[in-house]
Amino acid sequence: MSDEESAPAPREVRNPGADFRNVVHWVTHVRRRGLGMWAWLLQRVTGALMVFGAVVHVLANHFGYVFPGGTLLTDDLILFTGAYHAFNGIRVILIEAFGWAAEREDKLFIAVLVATVIFMVYWAYAVGL
Repeated sequence: MSDEESAPAPREVRNPGADFRNVVHWVTHVRRRGLGMWAWLLQRVTGALMVFGAVVHVLANHFGYVFPGGTLLTDDLILFTGAYHAFNGIRVILIEAFGWAAEREDKLFIAVLVATVIFMVYWAYAVGL
């Protein structure tokens, strides 16, 4: 029996770069989707969170239910997710309308994240969270 026959066959892996440590690198660079994929994913997540926040807001204000976390769970959830959702919506409009924005899609995504964080910090300072 030769060494080739006794060695176990290599395990077939669908995507060797997609283990837990490399997921961000794999999705962003290996699949060549760039940061735009993360912007797309966050747009969907924030949309779902805004719907959830609106339902909780209506339940809390109209029917008098009390939720743990109070206004942070309702008003601020809607506001913070809405801020990202709105800034990213403006980014998408710019990308589809102007060629210069399409070339700088990743930089615009970083600008959206920065603008969202600045808005959140300003809101927390102004309201006093």
